[in-house]
Amino acid sequence: MAWIEGHWIGDMPDGPVEHVLLSPRFGQLPGFVRALAPQNLAFYEIGVFAEIGNSLTLRVKHFTPELAGWEAQAAYIDRPLVDRDSTSFYFDGATFSRTGPDSFTVYFLNRSEGRERETLVIPFRRTPGPTRQSDGASS
Repeated sequence: MAWIEGHWIGDMPDGPVEHVLLSPRFGQLPGFVRALAPQNLAFYEIGVFAEIGNSLTLRVKHFTPELAGWEAQAAYIDRPLVDRDSTSFYFDGATFSRTGPDSFTVYFLNRSEGRERETLVIPFRRTPGPTRQSDGASS
């Protein structure tokens, strides 16, 4: 999955999402997500594609804009790889499909109370990196 390294912008239903993935080291490819809503931050996410045994697992932890964890302190979401083909990696509940040299789409299966609710489709495009934007707030 080294092709996914870089800075990406995606389109979620409520606003844009930035996904930054660092280069793989020691069997791990870490990333950071910042999801935006129309007038505020929606959430943060830290994830890692990790080599576990002879396969890959996607491990994810979510945070509110105030950095309160959605999952319990020591908990995270574990999505083991279940299949792959020439363009896609199929993790339990999340598929990453490369759609071009500078684009991919993520399909997230939303689950609640043990039931499958919906699939969230997020197209991403590569960007040269973050740009400075003002949201009108002082820092």
